Amino acid sequence: MKVYKWTALAVAISSAFPALAQIPQEQEKAQQEQQPQTIQQQTEAAADDNDIEIVEVKGVKQADLKARDLERMKNGFSSVISTDDLGNFVDQNVAESLRRLPGVTLQRSEGEGKFVTVRGLGPGFVSVNMNGSQMSGAGEERKVGLDALPADLLGTIEVLKTLTPDQNLNSIGGTVNVKAISAFDRGKDTLKMRIQDAYSEARGEHSPKFSFDGTQLFLGDTLGIGFAVSHEDRKTQIDETRHHSSNEMKFYRADLGLTDEQIAAGDEILAPAQLEYRREVAGRTRQAAALNIEYRPDPDNYYFAKGTYTQFEDDDLALREFYDFQDAGSVGNGEIVYVNGQTKEFILSDIDVFHQQFIQESENKTITFSLGGENRFADRFVFDYEYAQSRSEEDSRGDRRVQFRERDLIVYGQGMRDNIRARVLSPDEAAQIAGLTYDPEDSIFGTSGSGDGSDLANYQFDNLFLEDGLRTDEIKTVNLNLRADVYSDWLNYVKVGAQFSERDHIRDKDRWSFDPSASDCSDDACVEVVNSNLADYNTAIPADSQFQLPFESRETVDDMVAAVRQTVDVATNGEVSIESTKGDYTIVEDTRAVYGMVEIPIGMDATLITGVRWAETEFSSTGFMSLENDDFEFNGAGAGTLDIAIPLPEASIKYSEFFPSAHLKWEASEDILVRAAVWTSYTRPSFKQARGYAIFDSDIELCPPGSDDCDDSSGGASLQQLSQFVLASDNALDVGNPNLLAMTSINYDASIGWYPSEDLFMEAAIFYKDIDNFIVDVNGVGMAIDQLPLTLPVNQVTEFVIPQNLYLDEINITINGDKATVYGIELSYNQYFDNGFFLQSNATFLDSDATLDPSIRQGSVALPDQADTTFNLVVGWESQTFSARFIGNIRSDVLEQIGSCPANVSLDDAANCKIWGDQYQADVKSLDFKLQYDVTDNIQLYFDAINLTDQADLRYFEGNAQSGGNVLYQKEEFGRSYQLGMNVKFY
Repeated sequence: MKVYKWTALAVAISSAFPALAQIPQEQEKAQQEQQPQTIQQQTEAAADDNDIEIVEVKGVKQADLKARDLERMKNGFSSVISTDDLGNFVDQNVAESLRRLPGVTLQRSEGEGKFVTVRGLGPGFVSVNMNGSQMSGAGEERKVGLDALPADLLGTIEVLKTLTPDQNLNSIGGTVNVKAISAFDRGKDTLKMRIQDAYSEARGEHSPKFSFDGTQLFLGDTLGIGFAVSHEDRKTQIDETRHHSSNEMKFYRADLGLTDEQIAAGDEILAPAQLEYRREVAGRTRQAAALNIEYRPDPDNYYFAKGTYTQFEDDDLALREFYDFQDAGSVGNGEIVYVNGQTKEFILSDIDVFHQQFIQESENKTITFSLGGENRFADRFVFDYEYAQSRSEEDSRGDRRVQFRERDLIVYGQGMRDNIRARVLSPDEAAQIAGLTYDPEDSIFGTSGSGDGSDLANYQFDNLFLEDGLRTDEIKTVNLNLRADVYSDWLNYVKVGAQFSERDHIRDKDRWSFDPSASDCSDDACVEVVNSNLADYNTAIPADSQFQLPFESRETVDDMVAAVRQTVDVATNGEVSIESTKGDYTIVEDTRAVYGMVEIPIGMDATLITGVRWAETEFSSTGFMSLENDDFEFNGAGAGTLDIAIPLPEASIKYSEFFPSAHLKWEASEDILVRAAVWTSYTRPSFKQARGYAIFDSDIELCPPGSDDCDDSSGGASLQQLSQFVLASDNALDVGNPNLLAMTSINYDASIGWYPSEDLFMEAAIFYKDIDNFIVDVNGVGMAIDQLPLTLPVNQVTEFVIPQNLYLDEINITINGDKATVYGIELSYNQYFDNGFFLQSNATFLDSDATLDPSIRQGSVALPDQADTTFNLVVGWESQTFSARFIGNIRSDVLEQIGSCPANVSLDDAANCKIWGDQYQADVKSLDFKLQYDVTDNIQLYFDAINLTDQADLRYFEGNAQSGGNVLYQKEEFGRSYQLGMNVKFY
């Protein structure tokens, strides 16, 4: 890889020097006759990318012109979103705004934009900076959720698509830099207030918001203060249908009362293994503040202190109805009643149906601040320095859930692309559909037949779930840079620098999940709840939902929890459950980088920036091997007795690399800007992917000694006998990969921008990424335990036997692929007409090809998290006081995860070639509308209609002929929303 990188740099530099030799004599003479620049002129000419030209703006057009000016100033290729004259963005958070840019796609969560993908690479490969400093995030991924960052705090949002050596290169996709409000940028005293109310159709409630921001200049404009404060009470409702936690579907073939020959001759379908209907009724109180203090006593010295604070408190009520289809067991157990190969319908017996209410209350805080300055001395040297720190903390202590369940029901199911259907059947109805004869006195359904599921008295309260969780993520960074201006015809400046960063990521969770009926209560209220069923409470089926069961009120849930909380210590013997251990970890990541770069003039109108950056990473983590048994029962002891958690040895890795680059910028004329770049970068794996952990699926099966007759229950086996049982091969395992290498890439970019007038802008860019060791999540890999990338302490398990060489059929793991390429083109076209109409548009067309180890996946696949096509179009009309815009966004399907299909397996072998398990995010076609009216020069009214197309977020399995095509994995429906607000400026 290093040879190719250095070759790429050599080609870029050598191609530039012939142009140097061909500078016309007139240009050389003109350069020699130029008067020396003043220090201030030199400083302005070599200004850092973070400096922003002051542009007085008015309306949509001028905001667009400001963004174009900022893009032209950058050393590398970038896309910028700027505010209008009142400091307003089109959207309510950073992620929503970014989706308007070419090459950028949006990932939503609960109906709100949260993560962005840039140029075919997912959010994990996009760095997010605040004022140039990396932001932390409290999740297991490196990706930073931008939904917590209101646009009210910001002055500019930019996506850097090519990176120079003085920038953090941990970003193959690109870097999002959000810049807080600056008094020096605005260049005057300002104060603005916003009042807004939003209405969600799905929730049927209002969400008020208030913010104000401003800038003040003091001491003869040498001291500037920018500030912003925002508060919002957001109320939403999300209806979700999902395949629950299982990553794979299941094969079904009718076996009730049939011989082996009859079973083999019947239809076989591929259908969902689980189903959960959810409704999330969420409330979020979001508060944010920013303070930016800058001091420039003279042109040679500059100092700053910048900070942002965001906090959101979530109060969510989750209603859940869960059908565990996979309880029917494997073919041959006599529990698959009916299968229709044409309609893909199925009927299963002995199925548990769960009814849950989950209350989650959490608080998430992120504080990011930086201190630093810049000093110019000796006429030619510029030294800048910065200490930055970002800390995120997610506190979710106090979560609670109650569960009712009826066992051994007969359930109908059907999987489709946009839905999974399920309902409980009576024995008579099931027999009629299946063409069977049913005798109530001699049930053909074994232990099933308790009714059609409508008798609420059969749903017993059987689980109390309590959880306290805390995550923290903290990044501390020191940046040092020294630039020397050379004043030569052959060299503009030399720049060197270093960066040192420490990152600590900690997760600590305590969880208690148990059946309170196993404990003694000390009062009548506890006894009443422990022995209760769903019929004992006032319930109702939520309106406009897919639920078949009614739900009790939130107040009832809290009363139940309060009454039975006393049983925790007795039920758990004073210990936290396996759930409290298996997800705990500590991660430490230290990074160091140094670089050197130069800027070379090529004639009067072009420059070449070239250099190299060296980066080193040290990563270590703790973790657990765990097995949480939900279903396996022995000798009447019940499920949950075989819970196991064993610490893994600390996993660590250290790697380093050189990353050279060359960036050409050529002002071919006043109207045309040409850029070209060959640059290298990398992306580290996420915390979840790289940390050491191994989690066996909770629905375990064990095999008696010397027998292949495995089951999820050993009947009357004693503990002593159970110690001879062997873990079955069809148990699923989720496992981390501490041996993952960083993904590295050689990136080629070229663009041409045409700026003929203020009314017209056109740009075309092409790019190509040659990626090594790309990182991908793979589902359903078959592998022996001793072939895993980490050593599991299976010899420490004494309850039963887990052989070191045990082959598991379904391992979900992250791996380094072999090679991947991404290539594409970005097109932008903006035009403003004399009659007030305007168009803002961009389109990106991508293609990719990736190969994995043949033992994982044969052939090639598209690079995950890539959208082949994105198209954004704004059609609007604007006058001095009025503007209206329709804002459309189209995005094609996105491959998110891939299924296993080894090279030695036939493509027709669906049991072992799981291409059908590839998971996609469905295409998106959304339309928003925005209306603004300037009542006076200081008062503006606005109205926004969001998601007019009622677009849902849909994810699906690829499927095959046996599934009838695509099958739903997850669907979120959040409906339309509307916003009405007023901006008032006091300047």
